[in-house]
Amino acid sequence: MDQRDEDIDTSDIPEVRELPSNAVRGRFHRRHAVYLTEELQAYFAAIADRKGVSLNDLINDILSKEIAIVEVVK
Repeated sequence: MDQRDEDIDTSDIPEVRELPSNAVRGRFHRRHAVYLTEELQAYFAAIADRKGVSLNDLINDILSKEIAIVEVVK
């Protein structure tokens, strides 16, 4: 069913004004795996080591910057 957000009737759902004290952000979030070839893994691992950051943080930083560039081009 393809409906726009504006066309969905949410009038019977109560508005959430405060989060419960035991609320946990991202509890059911599943991370997506990124698979690299051995050569790319070694290349990025070397860069991460030089910069003193984890491989995961380096990849996330690179992807965030690339996404920002794509958003500007749109």
